[in-house]
Amino acid sequence: MLDDTDIYRNLQIHLDQFPVGFPATTMGIELKVLKHLFSEKEALIATKLNWMYDPLENIYDRLEGKHISTESLENLLNNMIKKGTIKYKIENGKKLYANLPLVVGIFEYQVNKLTKEFFEDFDEYLVSTFGAELLGTKISQFRTIPIQQSITPENYIANFDEVKQIIQNSEEPLTVANCVCRQSKEFYEQPCEKTSLRETCFYFGITGQLFLDQGWARQISRDEVLSIMQQAESDGLVFQSGNTVNPEFICCCCGCCCAILTKLQKLPRPSRVISSNYYAEINSDLCVGCGMCVDRCQINSIKLTNNIAKIIQKRCIGCGVCVPSCPEEAIQLIKKEGEMRPPSTQEDLFSQIMNKKQQLRKK
Repeated sequence: MLDDTDIYRNLQIHLDQFPVGFPATTMGIELKVLKHLFSEKEALIATKLNWMYDPLENIYDRLEGKHISTESLENLLNNMIKKGTIKYKIENGKKLYANLPLVVGIFEYQVNKLTKEFFEDFDEYLVSTFGAELLGTKISQFRTIPIQQSITPENYIANFDEVKQIIQNSEEPLTVANCVCRQSKEFYEQPCEKTSLRETCFYFGITGQLFLDQGWARQISRDEVLSIMQQAESDGLVFQSGNTVNPEFICCCCGCCCAILTKLQKLPRPSRVISSNYYAEINSDLCVGCGMCVDRCQINSIKLTNNIAKIIQKRCIGCGVCVPSCPEEAIQLIKKEGEMRPPSTQEDLFSQIMNKKQQLRKK
């Protein structure tokens, strides 16, 4: 008979084998995180799921002893979906289930039900251990999409980097949800310093349907998506999406609340861990040193030197937030040499991450 520590340790080991793993720590904070999310029975069931989708029958076949009916198993799985600990999709009329990574996944799926106790343990785990796993996969889960106002007519941009085209090509339903990162800050009475918007996370296709079914998001039109994003641009927020051609999510992020950007700020070279095809460049002859771009930058990649703004290129993630705010039009986005085309689907992305991790382990 397994005790609860063994059950949660087995789940940690299981999740750690996935593209975005779940590494152990010396202080056991990862087990505290899992105990917030899974009952003992749910933790056992979760070890029978994969990062790829499976039907109920396959999951049932993996259960040793089978002291549970398929109906009870299905009820358990559906309850785990409601708790935001696993995901599902409908394919050919059949419901398929899969594990979620902690980020992007379980944490974001805690929207509107986040607790301070879970967030404190999650944040400690993110800072101490999980952040290195999340940002160290060599192939990023995230990519930065330039804001619309930063793109000039002469600056060719591929469809997968162009906000309007991404929204136009996104599968329905299109949904918008509250930002779970800004919700976490409200525990400490630290409202966002950059925007009054709270619905700033967009989910599309199968993820949008999941959020809609669970009541975590509301369905909106393409024009409504672009209208909210236009306000987010004006407020200086950064567009972070899944690193796929047609991403399942786009978040409008700030440097004061976002769990990712706040951690990137502490890295010496954020540009290495976030996928982006652009970087900002300042014309020093036009710059008057007003410092507006310094204030607007969410990643601390601009500084004033002798009253002239300069981009710290190793920090710039090519979001374009600084471009439209410059009163002298001294800043422009430059396309990097060798365009990086994102993987086609999330399954392709995770497969590439998994292959890369296996290559690194062999060295």
